[in-house]
Amino acid sequence: MRNTTIAVMLSAVLGITLVAYAAEQMDHNKMHEMMMKKGGMKSDDRTQLNVPEPMKVMQKRMMREHLGTVQEIVAALAKNDLPKAAEITSANLALTPEEEQRCGMVEKMTGEKDFTKFGIAMHKKADELVVAAKAGNRDGALAALDGVIGACNACHEKFRH
Repeated sequence: MRNTTIAVMLSAVLGITLVAYAAEQMDHNKMHEMMMKKGGMKSDDRTQLNVPEPMKVMQKRMMREHLGTVQEIVAALAKNDLPKAAEITSANLALTPEEEQRCGMVEKMTGEKDFTKFGIAMHKKADELVVAAKAGNRDGALAALDGVIGACNACHEKFRH
């Protein structure tokens, strides 16, 4: 009886291990297939921003906050609540002296002038969004939001941590 119980338990463990291995291989194969459809493995040729680890953590947190703000703006625009979209954008993404200084800090630390250029471009597009939303121009606000996202993507296309 005891030997049978041990054999059943070992069989169960072995079975679970084999199922887990098969699932992992399937995920690996799917990932490989997806990579091949995208042209295979590629190197990351973006410029490395050499900033201290605490600065990286802070920047990534701020970018996630910006992304959350964009989500709130999209929700307001989806409801056609242009005053809310203007308020959210103005409070969180507008170009202020503090934002300009923050963008410039990275340039000073890394010597990468394009970082400031991309950051300022994003905040200026946010200012355009505020103007359009306050004017009741939803299409203009959406076009400016496209510019905000485009500036973010352009920066991420060029730089990495």
